[in-house]
Amino acid sequence: MSEREPQQQNTPEKTDGEFLPASSVRRKDKRTTRGFWIKTAFMLVLIGASIAVMFTITDYLSPEGTLSLKELIKGIDWRFFAILIGVIVLYILVESGKYAFLLKISTKKFRFRTSFKTMFLGKYYDGITPLSTGGQPFQIYYLHKKHDIPQGVATAIPLVRYIVSAIVITVISVALLILTPFIIKDNETLTVAVLVMSWISLALNCMFPVAIILFSAYPNATKRMIAGIIHVLYKMHIVKHKFLVMNKWLRELNAFGVSIKMFAKKIKYSAPLVILAALECMINYTVPFFVVVAIAGPEAVPPTWELWVQIICLSMITRYTALLIPTPGNTGAVETAGSLVFITVLTDALKPVMGWVVFVWRFITYYMYILTGIGINIFEVIRGAVEQKRASKREHTE
Repeated sequence: MSEREPQQQNTPEKTDGEFLPASSVRRKDKRTTRGFWIKTAFMLVLIGASIAVMFTITDYLSPEGTLSLKELIKGIDWRFFAILIGVIVLYILVESGKYAFLLKISTKKFRFRTSFKTMFLGKYYDGITPLSTGGQPFQIYYLHKKHDIPQGVATAIPLVRYIVSAIVITVISVALLILTPFIIKDNETLTVAVLVMSWISLALNCMFPVAIILFSAYPNATKRMIAGIIHVLYKMHIVKHKFLVMNKWLRELNAFGVSIKMFAKKIKYSAPLVILAALECMINYTVPFFVVVAIAGPEAVPPTWELWVQIICLSMITRYTALLIPTPGNTGAVETAGSLVFITVLTDALKPVMGWVVFVWRFITYYMYILTGIGINIFEVIRGAVEQKRASKREHTE
């Protein structure tokens, strides 16, 4: 019998500060893996259903019906499609650049490859969890466990990136919401409806960043305020487990407070992060513009500045309208809201291709990250198994 076998059976392993038997650790790993595949399968089914609903809506609202795939490919303007690919690459570089910048100022090392994977995995786990809550915890785990980055720094990087991006996106979105009534004038009913929903959604999504800022400045007063809000929600039967929810909020706010204090000492470096966040937001809102022009063609839809402003406003409205429906990655909500908003407001020339516009838009801003995240996870599982097998062989040889 080798020395490896009794160690696997009897030696406890340390997990999250506690010593657990190796068999318990293996069972935990199996449950984690099983949970990953269940979530992934559920997401793929949900995405398939969303695509079907999206094409049903656009086919119903378009008098000519939706173009077939063959007709779509024939009508694509490949020049603008190439520009679209360039825009997506730029978006990925900018989004990864935020993590690279934070890693550089906190660890003194430029780790773009790590930043690239951290960004993709964050997008993936945000995409498979309701309210996009899974990305940051996994990014913290990934940076700390896989790259030996100190826990405080690993915790701070995703959280600081989130709070800066949230503030910048909110400021830009408020400006666009104010601008929207002057851009979309021909559909007053739709404008009023979506604007009201967008303002409500934006206000709700501002609550957490505002709470973080208040907590950093006035921690005791903010704790009392949060306790009061949660108590009211508990009395209204909106929150079921008052103390669990309260503890969760306070833990997260404490983590944010520590992170902000850590990076507040390096506030002089914040300008590049703000610029990257603003650039990432505007690129994200601009993507549908290039999708529209590439698919419909510049002859049918001339790429004017007016069209660009109109589309970034519609893109922002779609985002906040969809956020009111807390499905994982807002799957189904974005497809439905995007189809309804775009096809109702934009010209008749776009109606036969609007289903494809929303599909391509969602693919390059969401489905792509889900598929890439699945690929990265499978690669990590295979690599871990190979490394374990090699380690086992080395121990047998010794």
